[in-house]
Amino acid sequence: MNSEISNIVIVGGGTAGWLTAAVLAAHFDTQSNFTIRLIESPNIKTIGVGEGTWPTMAATLRRIGLSEAQFISECDASFKQGSRFINWHRGEGESYYHPFSLPIGYNDINIVDHWLESGAQQPFDEFATTQAAVCNQHLAPKQAKTPEYANVVNYGYHLNAGKFANLLREHCVNNLGVEHISADVTAVDAPNGEIIQSVTLDDGAQISGDLFIDCTGFKRLLIGQSLGVQFNSIKDVLFNDRAMAFQVPYADDNAPINSTTHATAHKNGWIWDIALPTRRGIGIVYSSKYGDEQQAYDTVEAYIQEHMPHANFADLTPNKITLDPGHLETFWKGNCVAIGLSAGFIDPLEATAMILIEFGAKFLKDHLPARQSDLDVLANKFNQRMNLHWRNIIDFIKLHYVLSERDDSDYWRDHRHASTIPEPLQRSLAMWQYRAPWHADVEVAESMFPPASYQFILYGMGFKTQCTLNNRRLAERERVHLANLQKNKHTELQKLCQHLPTNRQLLHDIKRSWNNRL
Repeated sequence: MNSEISNIVIVGGGTAGWLTAAVLAAHFDTQSNFTIRLIESPNIKTIGVGEGTWPTMAATLRRIGLSEAQFISECDASFKQGSRFINWHRGEGESYYHPFSLPIGYNDINIVDHWLESGAQQPFDEFATTQAAVCNQHLAPKQAKTPEYANVVNYGYHLNAGKFANLLREHCVNNLGVEHISADVTAVDAPNGEIIQSVTLDDGAQISGDLFIDCTGFKRLLIGQSLGVQFNSIKDVLFNDRAMAFQVPYADDNAPINSTTHATAHKNGWIWDIALPTRRGIGIVYSSKYGDEQQAYDTVEAYIQEHMPHANFADLTPNKITLDPGHLETFWKGNCVAIGLSAGFIDPLEATAMILIEFGAKFLKDHLPARQSDLDVLANKFNQRMNLHWRNIIDFIKLHYVLSERDDSDYWRDHRHASTIPEPLQRSLAMWQYRAPWHADVEVAESMFPPASYQFILYGMGFKTQCTLNNRRLAERERVHLANLQKNKHTELQKLCQHLPTNRQLLHDIKRSWNNRL
């Protein structure tokens, strides 16, 4: 029990398996005493819903040694600068941004009070950042000469999840020393359902390990079926349990590429619109309790006909997905860790799936190697942290629905019913009536959603908060400082609009540069 944990077995490929393998293999020397083997079924396809990332992905790709140009070229990737929410507040004809850039003066000033003092006439996203204006003009987050993974305004990515998994697999096997085993797991040797000794493959081979990582998706072959960890449903909080995805080509090769995920609310859920260089990914998320598949099909058909009239909807084949919103009761049991869809999945509204993979992989990278006798300590620490992440995600996603004033269906009315709102979120909403979210609200340093994220959602949706400037001794000094920041923001925005290329032009330049290297 005092030997080191150095033999890692990952069961399941896709983004979760290969990204976890890459993070670990880029950190540890797989040529000496640290072994990483990934067992991937040749019969399971990537689900392909998670096509959006947070800005953390840029640092992750850099650390694992991938060129950004290669990633963009081979994964049909584009830049994502945040999300645009359409028709969420009261209905038709309204929108706001949740940008990835922080509000001006964020480290020193809570500018919400100053926005309230000004009368809140300007949309908060425009008052706080330049990024809303940049996104409105389909501009890229940097120039072609900007170094890889650097930015002018903050960004993540949109990507083709299947191609991303393929690139990670190739990089892991060819450059990072990960052993790839293409096979189905037919049995798991887990005496008493506590510790996994080995897994058996369809050819009869047995693979043993010190630590097993379950990336088998909704199947949860290791941690659920073999170790008996229970799943906690949250369908009573977040209702969406169905999705239908389409891939829609552009009308022509020069069509603008949006650099935000467009999330458009409808009577029974919402529609995602993700722009990649070669196509748009359109998907409808809905609840089977409040509507049926035909209604969803008709709704997304109307959306595509309105926004992409060139597309022949009858020629588009939907990918139908059943979701069970919720997460595991515990994410690490014995010597088995669940990462990705194995750990859970909820409403994909804020693209949290991939960042949770990043968080899980980073935890393992930071805490290994360790002794086998440390497994319980690591498990407790991991479970506490991931439980906090999941609670924060659930509260943050629910916030979007709670703030809506749509009254066109029971779906929206029930989302606002107190019985469906977690108590921590209810307490926060009550508190935010008297002061805006700020740094004191952060519960963990590695927070997925900073207070700025709550600000963009709250005030994009018309939430009312009292101004507290009169209670602050430094209010006048803040006003002067903010006036200078706003002046600089105006100047910066003029420069950005003058010098930033369009999203499509930058992606074209990056691909051309990458192809010239080959």
